[in-house]
Amino acid sequence: MERLKKLEKSARLKAILSFVEGRVLADIGTDHAYLPISACLSSKVERAIACDLNPAPLLKARENIIKYRLQDRITTRLGYGLQPLQSGEADTIVIAGIGGINIIEMLKDLPDDFRIQRLIIQPQRDIKAVRRALTDFSFVDEISVLENDRFYDIIVVKR
Repeated sequence: MERLKKLEKSARLKAILSFVEGRVLADIGTDHAYLPISACLSSKVERAIACDLNPAPLLKARENIIKYRLQDRITTRLGYGLQPLQSGEADTIVIAGIGGINIIEMLKDLPDDFRIQRLIIQPQRDIKAVRRALTDFSFVDEISVLENDRFYDIIVVKR
């Protein structure tokens, strides 16, 4: 089977994948579903949920999921932020490649009783604002990764 070259070339995506653990991964803003596909192919998780706000990226995600024959392990959902998820449904939730202010808004919309075991955040900008907004979370890890002459900050938290 063809390997997932996009993820293999991306230091950012490989770093995010290294923090994924548990049975179920939810990828918010999945785009092409590279992360859920890689997580399932590498047996990091049993199942994944690929969520996106826009139908076009979700269609591409579905095509890739079918290409890698993972439609029995990865479901796609259309919706904003974490709204397509039920509380506690995923062990690890990834929000990556999205602006920090958007991430903050997504987290503000969560009900207080929404269970999150592990949250991996990689904001494209406004990292300081994101850190300040994570008052309800405990920091587990944080790294910066260099890719294409740009540093990407990856924050891992738990509630």
